[in-house]
Amino acid sequence: MKILFFNDPLVFKCIPRIYPKVTDVLVLTLRNEMNNLEITPDFTFTVGEFLEVTILAQPTDFKIQNKYEITLENGNDIIYKGKTLILKSGT
Repeated sequence: MKILFFNDPLVFKCIPRIYPKVTDVLVLTLRNEMNNLEITPDFTFTVGEFLEVTILAQPTDFKIQNKYEITLENGNDIIYKGKTLILKSGT
């Protein structure tokens, strides 16, 4: 599970199933586990030892203690699937 902090930079690192090329167009989907709302935020990524994903703007649905299912796709291929929890900054 990835932890993101409310009102802090939204960055997480992961080991994908298949590493993308830096020129690939990826789609990030966050599904709120409480109300099934799906969010597709704008993001950037870098490829190194890990895949580092940076969500550019905090989604309006983000609230402290919300849990989301993360799906990162490259075309029809799911390259990462996981979960994230939003916590209060500094905890």
